[in-house]
Amino acid sequence: MPDPDIIRVNKQFQADLLQRERAAASQMVRFYGESWQRIRHSLDDLTAKIEAAKAQGKEIGPSWLFQENRLKLLQAQTEAEINHFAQYAERSIIQQQQEAVTAAQSHAQQLMLTGLGEAPPGATVTFAQLPPEAMNNLIGFSSDGSPLGDLLNSFGPEAGQSIRTALIAGVALGQNPRVIARSVRGAMGGNLARALTTARTEVLRSYREASRQTYEANSDIVKAWIRHEACDQRTCAFCFALHGKEYKLSEPFATHPACRGTLAPKTVSWADLGFKEIPETSLKVESGPSRFEKLPESTQEHVPGKAAFQAYKAGAVKLSDFVGWKRDKRWGKSGYAKSLVEILGKKRRDQWIGRAVQAQQDLPAAAAGS
Repeated sequence: MPDPDIIRVNKQFQADLLQRERAAASQMVRFYGESWQRIRHSLDDLTAKIEAAKAQGKEIGPSWLFQENRLKLLQAQTEAEINHFAQYAERSIIQQQQEAVTAAQSHAQQLMLTGLGEAPPGATVTFAQLPPEAMNNLIGFSSDGSPLGDLLNSFGPEAGQSIRTALIAGVALGQNPRVIARSVRGAMGGNLARALTTARTEVLRSYREASRQTYEANSDIVKAWIRHEACDQRTCAFCFALHGKEYKLSEPFATHPACRGTLAPKTVSWADLGFKEIPETSLKVESGPSRFEKLPESTQEHVPGKAAFQAYKAGAVKLSDFVGWKRDKRWGKSGYAKSLVEILGKKRRDQWIGRAVQAQQDLPAAAAGS
């Protein structure tokens, strides 16, 4: 069954938003790569000195790193480079947020028009706009309400400490300089991953909240918003379980880092607006659990994981069991997909792991017998 027009349009808007996000992410990766190359050159120089000192029979320990400020200079350069990257990331995210908020208002209006359907003769539709201060409150901030800079400014000192810890540990253990260099790179890699996750999370949060506020400002046209997810193998069990649920216009979108979900408007009917005998066009969305049931098993098991899927297939758990909530002092309330051990306990989780392993072993035998 083809998607309703409003869902088709919503999917296109989401695809456009994610395409812009991927382009910005590629630029962020390139910028980080340039920063890392400058750090790597200094790191290579230091590891070369370690090799040379070892070749001369010198004892290389943590104290050697502190002599002549060898470690201090590299740590300071690392902090400076990552701080520079964090400043770039902040500017990039703020620009993306600005574009996302502007797009959200335009998209919300188009979705409301699509949801209403063709207007009867003599009817016109006008929309309330978000005031500028409401838009500004969505830009330059992270989901805990603090400025983005507060979040990103921690990257530099953490990177400097990571490189310091990895070098001291490597030298203390007498590791080969190449091994030390790999450890340093591994310790540094989290900065880029965190920046990319922050960018996607905060840009999509701004887009969703601008959409929600636009619907709320037009409550004479929209009576609720409906959670809409991609419902593919990259969708987590938390989002699958909540797909299709209706929420009050005042209720924010409950999310988790890098969530791709969006809000679709449930509009009033033309009959509600005083125009009789006009076909009902209000959005109805198939529930996430129902959508999940129709997926092939090869796709289903990617969502909660192999063991959890075996438990689901046997009726030991429902998709709604995976909906978890947590509260963080900084981030407040957020959602997440519960693990099987949280739902059933370790002993029963281990039993389902055993069944998942057995099911995997049975596949070749079943294929051979067919």
